[in-house]
Amino acid sequence: MYLICRSFLIDYQILKRTNKAFQRILKVKYKAILLLLSQSIIFSKGTISGNIIDKVNQLPLAGTNIFITGTDIGVTSDNDGKFSISNLENGYYSISISYIGYETKVVTDIWVRENAYEFLKIELNRKVIDYEGVTVTQSYFSRNNTNQYNSVSFNNNEIRRAPGSGQEISRILNALPSVASVGENRQDMLVRGGGPTENGFVIDNIHIPSISHFNTPDGRSNGPIGIINTDMVDNIQFFSNGFPVEFGNKLSSYGNINYRDGKKDSLSGNISVGMGGAGSLIEGSLFNDFTFIGSYRRSYLDIISDAINAGGGLPKYDDLQAKFKYSPSHYNSFIILLVNGKSLYDRKKKESISAGENNYGNVKNKQNTIGFGHRYIWGQNAYSKTSVSFSKQNAEALFFENRSDTISFSTSDTYYTINSRQINHIQFNKTFSSVFGFEVQNRNLNYDFLLNNISSKNNVSVNNLSSFVSLKSVLYNKIIFSIGSRINWNSYEREILIAPRANINFSLSKGWGNIIFSSGRYFQNPPEKYISVVENNSLQSIHNTQYSLTYEKIITKSTKLSLSLYRKKYENAPMMERNNVFTDPRFLMDQLITYRNILSNGRAKTTGIELLIEKKRAEKFYGIAGGSIYNSIYLDQFGVERNRENNYQYLFNIVGGYRPNLKWEISIRWSLFGGKPYTRVDLENSNYFNEEILEYSTYNEIRTPIYHNLFLRYERRKKMNYGNLIYYIELWNAYNRKNIETYFWSREKQNILETEYFSLIPVGGFEIEF
Repeated sequence: MYLICRSFLIDYQILKRTNKAFQRILKVKYKAILLLLSQSIIFSKGTISGNIIDKVNQLPLAGTNIFITGTDIGVTSDNDGKFSISNLENGYYSISISYIGYETKVVTDIWVRENAYEFLKIELNRKVIDYEGVTVTQSYFSRNNTNQYNSVSFNNNEIRRAPGSGQEISRILNALPSVASVGENRQDMLVRGGGPTENGFVIDNIHIPSISHFNTPDGRSNGPIGIINTDMVDNIQFFSNGFPVEFGNKLSSYGNINYRDGKKDSLSGNISVGMGGAGSLIEGSLFNDFTFIGSYRRSYLDIISDAINAGGGLPKYDDLQAKFKYSPSHYNSFIILLVNGKSLYDRKKKESISAGENNYGNVKNKQNTIGFGHRYIWGQNAYSKTSVSFSKQNAEALFFENRSDTISFSTSDTYYTINSRQINHIQFNKTFSSVFGFEVQNRNLNYDFLLNNISSKNNVSVNNLSSFVSLKSVLYNKIIFSIGSRINWNSYEREILIAPRANINFSLSKGWGNIIFSSGRYFQNPPEKYISVVENNSLQSIHNTQYSLTYEKIITKSTKLSLSLYRKKYENAPMMERNNVFTDPRFLMDQLITYRNILSNGRAKTTGIELLIEKKRAEKFYGIAGGSIYNSIYLDQFGVERNRENNYQYLFNIVGGYRPNLKWEISIRWSLFGGKPYTRVDLENSNYFNEEILEYSTYNEIRTPIYHNLFLRYERRKKMNYGNLIYYIELWNAYNRKNIETYFWSREKQNILETEYFSLIPVGGFEIEF
């Protein structure tokens, strides 16, 4: 019991220390941004360029009509599917793309400026449903429902301008009603009642083990900075309403990220300063068929901490990312992807004592991924994507007792992951298509753990083999029916695990929208540490079964409404063996505390309802508003129903922006979620035993106060003599509300203290394009 409490308290303190340091970072940055307000504006001309391809076979579409919406300005694509509209005034534009037999598509928020532009890669969907008796107007949303899982997508500009996000992928996704946030000081995503380790990501079909810079041994993130440079992101498609068979070994969600290709006809880049870090990006081509894009970022406030009197303990990070693409023909393309990052948090003894903490020390993280990808187009109706990747992750923590300076806790975890994926898309005819392929993964963990003179050292290797197939058909010109399965095998269970998926999308008459029913089973390996400490490979894969019913309607050409009911049921989750009343009752998928007596008998469920309204920027306004009411519970070892760690029960987000002209815009985000469950600290026994003692009989029965927060963002764009300037100023927690994350017992203070989320913090940044 003593070791359990100590391990949990140290993991929690790591989180708390890093969060306080990031608050110091953000408070000193905004001053430099104010120096940029005196520059002059120079207007000049710009270009919209891109490539139009068929979504089914990835081949270029020649003769496609491209028009700037609201004008008669337009062009047609050439034999390679490329187009260019030149001599445009600086500003934001939308374009309409149409082709016979294909769904008309509108692309919004294209920023036209001199010396810089994004080369647009636009995929057109073939029409599969004729809307009889319905006048189909131009829409900013897809109508033919290739998006069968009701996923949500964000493009580069929507990612960049999101208020309160700090241009971080996870905080952008946290604005969705299906994603609960742990607050602005960490990156954990809790999708439909799930835990932080239940979400997966791929970049250009290449497996990425983690998108966080700062991580803790219990599987949670440890800071607001992510490893993904959003300047390199072209778009992200996020699946939270179930996900297709080509994604697996996760229980709650998948993010499909696509990085931009480097520009073919020019060498360009940018220099930027953002939340706690500075960086640069460069892109171009070495020759006509070979492009590259790469970036480097580094924290800077740790370097000048003495000059700004910020105190010690500032976190450090840097990352290097690059994508190289070689396209010898329309039918073949090859990519190399590099994603590398490292971080360090060092907590000094003096600061630890001042904050009432019990330990001081440091946490180090390193992550390196290299991946190779190949796309091959078979012909007019099929293509394949294949990738192979290698990843290495290393996390080290070393902490000392404040009073004795002896080692209280140390850990060193090193993960090696080899992954290969192959996905094939075939369109047999207008109404029948298929996706099939395989995925192979080897994951190896070496760990060395020490807690109060008790050590554990081991290594474990897990192999996963998966194959998958799905079939999709259009029935009676109203129904899109999809059925498939993912077949899994792993080296510790040595059993075949079948994960079926089904989806029905029914188009209502007279333009009343769509009704989408989805169901599926999803498997995920238990943590490798648990596999290594449990004898006889007795642990089983965790699995859940999900059902959802969604109503979706395009209200106007730029506004869409979605209303979803869902249910998730977990089985075989890891839980502590039932020993006595002092057994830790936590649901281990929420926090990966290391124990030995673990069984695969955990059960949980989540039910909820979600509402999402999306408004694209057709006029001067854009935004997202969404809310969710849900309940996420589990059964502990004694059959008692308890709240999962982040069962807020309700949440609401509204994100919106107003752009009155081409020079500036203002945007807001207001977030609300219910109190977080926590367990009361037994103050009397904690003081007596000099360790934090929790009242396990009332585990997660108390809640923190309701959380709500306002983020404001002002952004301005200017043409300078040396390039283009974009700068922004944000206020996080604009009305300075005191939001409490949790409570903990302090040995130094011999009392219960509280951990707060960020107070009022000005945040700023700028980017210079050249």
